[in-house]
Amino acid sequence: MAMKYSVVLNTLTTGYDGCSVWEHPHEMLQTIADAGYDGVDMDGEPDRIDRGQFNELRDLAFSMGLKVPALLGAWAPWHCGEERDLCSTDESVRRQGVEYGKRAIDLAAEFEQPPLFQLCACPINNEYPLSSTPIDTLRQQFVNSTAEIVEYAAPKGVNIAIEPVNKYEGHPGFLNDIPDALSVVDEIAADNLGVQADFYHMNMADGNFIETLRTMEGKLMHVHLTDSNRYLLGTGHLDFGSILQTLKELNFTGYLSLDSVPANPDWKTVVEQGISYLKQMEQ
Repeated sequence: MAMKYSVVLNTLTTGYDGCSVWEHPHEMLQTIADAGYDGVDMDGEPDRIDRGQFNELRDLAFSMGLKVPALLGAWAPWHCGEERDLCSTDESVRRQGVEYGKRAIDLAAEFEQPPLFQLCACPINNEYPLSSTPIDTLRQQFVNSTAEIVEYAAPKGVNIAIEPVNKYEGHPGFLNDIPDALSVVDEIAADNLGVQADFYHMNMADGNFIETLRTMEGKLMHVHLTDSNRYLLGTGHLDFGSILQTLKELNFTGYLSLDSVPANPDWKTVVEQGISYLKQMEQ
């Protein structure tokens, strides 16, 4: 069974020679399609991206044979420009995050085959090494937020995937690793809730990489493909051959989405080198 590969479009804007898909849609999507990818992950920003432009890009991707398996959630303050922390003890902030999630789900529901939507927990200011808010409180707030979002998404046919974020970008002590995400998934126990694994974050927080992948069997919905250094695939120390073999053994049918940051030396190299390396590792 061949793996299915996608590209997180948002990350291609980074780097010394990045490019915005909203400014150069044909060039970027054609490059991705010609390289051999199966899909693209679009931004889940219903309030910041013109709906007409969003639909045009979606339809252009479809016309090139590219699926849209996921909408990228904008949860970090540097990404969205506002507080959307699903763990916040400030109810106005937490509600802002929940309502943003619902609007993104409405956007996903407009697709004939709705893409999944990703949840993260990102504070306005990182407090490494220890959060000033008790971990139990952070967890309960996140569970409450996630349960409401998941319930809203279910009748619309939208899957929700929780992505743990490392302790320097998220809440130090909560939702930095896969076990935390799985514990929330198990507690809520909804058919449309699972986990999104980001290999960069996993590399920082989770122990045995292969064994951690196995713990997600049946609950892994989506993967962000990054090496341990977040640069070009193959330039870090992750064993992608073993990773891909394990995913095949687990009968993983979701997408693996290229998410190298920054896109150096240029976005085209990141796209073309990424798929070439992955195909080599599959063989």
